[in-house]
Amino acid sequence: MHIAILEDEKSLADDLDLLLSNHGHEISTFADGAELVRKLNNETYDFFVLDWKVPSMDGYEVLRYIRGDLGLKEPIIFLTSNDTEEDIVKAFHSGADDYCIKPVRQNELIARVNALIRRSYGQQNKTINTLECLASYTFDMASRSVSFNDEQVTLTDKEFLLAHFFFSNIDRPLSRNHLMMRIWGKNVETLTRTLDVHIAWIRNKLKIGASSKTVRLIAIHGYGYRLMQLQD
Repeated sequence: MHIAILEDEKSLADDLDLLLSNHGHEISTFADGAELVRKLNNETYDFFVLDWKVPSMDGYEVLRYIRGDLGLKEPIIFLTSNDTEEDIVKAFHSGADDYCIKPVRQNELIARVNALIRRSYGQQNKTINTLECLASYTFDMASRSVSFNDEQVTLTDKEFLLAHFFFSNIDRPLSRNHLMMRIWGKNVETLTRTLDVHIAWIRNKLKIGASSKTVRLIAIHGYGYRLMQLQD
C-alpha cells in the first residue's frame, strides 16, 4: 500500500513512517495539508493517515477535499489529541473511516490500518488462481492469461500484472508514478515510455481501447490512466 501521512510533528511523522514501512508499505509524509492537496494532483495513494492539527490546511479540510472535491474512496484514519464525541462524529460525517487518539499506540494503529486494508482491498490481496472481473474478463494467475468474449489471451508478466491491477481498481484514477511503483517497483523517468508501451499493448490485446463498448482504458491528462466501466 502507498500510504500518505499528514503529520507536522516530525518525530511522530518519522515514527509512523518507520512503523508502517516495516510492515511493507510505501510511505509519503507531509507536514502541512496544502502540500498534500497539491501532490494529489499527480499522485495516487491507497491509504491516508491524517493529523487534525496541521498548518495551512488542517486534517479536516484535507478530509473534505479528498472525499468531496476529489470523490476518492480510499480509507482514511485521522489522528487527534482531542477525543471529544463532537470532533469524532464530525470526522466520520465528513468521510473518515476510523481514528486513533494521540499518543499513538503502535500495535493499535497497525491493527486499525490492517482492518481497513482488508475491508477496502481484500479481493486484491487474496492469493487465488483465477479472478473473474467485470464484462466477463477472467484472469488466470497461473497461466498469465485473460479470457473474455470466447477468447483467451496470454500476456507477458508485466502486461498481466498491469492489466490485473487496472481491473482490480475499476473506475479508479491511477497516477503514472503509482502504476510504475506497483508494477516495476520504481518510478524513475526512464520507465515512462515503458508504461505507455505496455498500456498500448494491453489496450490492443484485451480490446479495451477507444472502440470498446464495455470497459475502456483512458488516459487522464497530466495524471495517469483509468479503466472505465461504460454504462449499458
